[in-house]
Parts: sequence; structure tokens; C-alpha cells
Amino acid sequence: MDQRRLEYFIAVAEELNFTRAAQRLHVTQSTLSAGVKALEAELKMELLSRSTRAVRLTEAGSVFLPEARTAVESLDRARAAVEPLATGLRGSLTVGVLSGLTVVDVPALAGDFHRRHPQVRLRTETSQRGTAGLLERIKESHVDVAFVGAEIQDEHLRARPIKRYHVQLLVPAGHPLAGREAVRLRDIAAQTFVDMPEGFGQRQLVDDAFAKAGLSRQVVIEVSDITTIADYVAHGLGVALLPPDLAERAGETVRAVPLADVRLTWTLSVVASATRPPTRALHAFLDLIPHHIRRDRVF
Repeated sequence: MDQRRLEYFIAVAEELNFTRAAQRLHVTQSTLSAGVKALEAELKMELLSRSTRAVRLTEAGSVFLPEARTAVESLDRARAAVEPLATGLRGSLTVGVLSGLTVVDVPALAGDFHRRHPQVRLRTETSQRGTAGLLERIKESHVDVAFVGAEIQDEHLRARPIKRYHVQLLVPAGHPLAGREAVRLRDIAAQTFVDMPEGFGQRQLVDDAFAKAGLSRQVVIEVSDITTIADYVAHGLGVALLPPDLAERAGETVRAVPLADVRLTWTLSVVASATRPPTRALHAFLDLIPHHIRRDRVF
């Protein structure tokens, strides 16, 4: 099976657009289309559903995509094993990133990686479902490595902690609980909350804590950028359970109150698959991360 045809299919499957996929691979659209059709003919199966408005994966295409990625990665590893190291790394690497992340300087990291390994195609993506979405993308072989907000206890994933955060209650400065030395979950269950959407690691941590205590809460405002939650709290739109470091820019308008009955720790981690052998490109990317962690940033 021709590697180039697999790469053509993977690019179209990821972009869901032949024009963008052709631009990404620096080939003509006709060459790309012919390569995908040849692959479908070889497999005797339609992988993509094409119309004048959209391109979609067929059921067969969805099943074939992770296998195609694995095949290309295996070929890259096999080639790298016999090529002189001077030829450099090849292949592709897809990196998942959380919205608002600045502790890891991802643009600087990507630039550093590209200068060292210009033959590796590097792309980044986010997920509207946050950590849960990125972890799912890793398991489905759509993403090679991702920065997520969660403690990972999954045999299919391998995680390396970057920074741990201790969660406290954030309230407006004039709130009745602002002067308390500590609060219990049942003391705040009736409050209205500002939080991340479901699926984000920090939201899951708090939801699980309330569920374990047999309590429920009401989230009235959901925001996808964790660094802005304290601003909503400052304006009296609700309370939040967050690391107090994330309230720094809100200044004296927000107070942090410790939790008395539970210790909640939220972890920023870099995660990759534990079931797929890591490529040399992935190893090289992971090795560069410590050099691009910004100690002066909160998240």
C-alpha cells in the first residue's frame, strides 16, 4: 500500500476539504483527488463521501483512519531506523492544546521544534470539549500528544505532570462567605457557579467532588477560557472553585476561601497514547517541553 496515498487520505480526513488538504501537502488538488481514489480502488471501499458542499468520512473511512495513521507512523519509524541520523526526523505530529494555556509557550515550543526538525509536519488543534475531547482524540489516533487538565488514570494513556493546582472557593470581595476561614461543600452547594463546560478537566474534578458528597450545584455561566472565570466572579455573576492563582488578575475584587472538608488538586499534564509506540518525533517534542514552561505564568 502506497504511503503517499495514505498521507493524502489522512490529510483530507483531517481537513474535510480537498483544497485545504492539497495546500497542506503542497500538491495539486487533482493529484490529491486521484491518489485518494486510487486508495479507495485498492481497498474496494469508499472512504470519503463527497458532495458539492462537504466532504465526510464514510463508516469505512472512520474505521480506516486510525489504521492509516498507524501504518504511516510505522513506515516512518522503519525508515528512521535505517537512515543516517543526519537526515533528520520525518513524519507528522498533531498536538492538542487547551484554550487559554500559557504556562507552556506552545508557539515558541512549536517554533523550536520546527527549526530542529523541519521535515516533520506539525499541527495543533483544540477541542470544544476540552480535556475529555482531547483525550478521546488521542485514543482515536487523531492527536499524538496533548496538554490537558486532569490526573490521568487510564491504561491506554501515558501522562507527565507539568503543574499541580490546589483548588479553593473564589467569591466576590463583598460576598457573605468572603470573610470565612474555610467552607465545606455543603455550605456552598446552594450558590450559583461560574465554571468550564462539561468535559473540561477542572469542571469534572469539581462535579465529581459534589457527587461523591451526595450534593448537587447549579452552574449558571460556562466559559471555555479558565483564565477569565475570576473576572465573572468579580462582577458578582457567581462563585467558582478554582486555583486561587487564577484570581490574581482580578486583584482585590475576588477573595479565595479554603475548603475544609475536601482537598481538590487539579493537574496540568502532557499526555500521549500508551498503546501506540512513540515515534522519534514524539520523543523529540516531549524532550523540548521543559525548555518552554513559563514559570511566570499561572496557567
